[in-house]
Amino acid sequence: MSIRVSEIASEEDRQLAFEIRRIVFCDEQGVSLAEEFDGLDDACRHYLVSVDTRGVGTARTRALDSGETKIERVAVLKEYRGLGAGSLLMRRILEEIGPAPMVLNAQFRTKSFYKALGFSAVGDLFEEAGIEHVKMTRNC
Repeated sequence: MSIRVSEIASEEDRQLAFEIRRIVFCDEQGVSLAEEFDGLDDACRHYLVSVDTRGVGTARTRALDSGETKIERVAVLKEYRGLGAGSLLMRRILEEIGPAPMVLNAQFRTKSFYKALGFSAVGDLFEEAGIEHVKMTRNC
């Protein structure tokens, strides 16, 4: 099994990433299409993780006015979770962002995943798209 992460460069891969997000967030977790596709995708860098030749995960990053980079829409298809695809995806993103401050809103149930990558929870739990989240930051 070969796991590969790449920055999305083609419209075909972009649409595949959007399909992964739709399956994970809308179908599986009940997030509305309007909330998931928030109109910010054109201002983001997008990544695709593939297992062998199948696209199985995605994420996007967005520069904030604060100087932080926000990591968003991290998603891996259910049948590919636990294989290391999500960790590889995040490590590639962290490598590309470099030492800049980073922020993300983690679903509460995934907090330990991001903590293992060096993120720390800040503030109280909050609800986003009907799901409990916690803000997490990472400074290098």
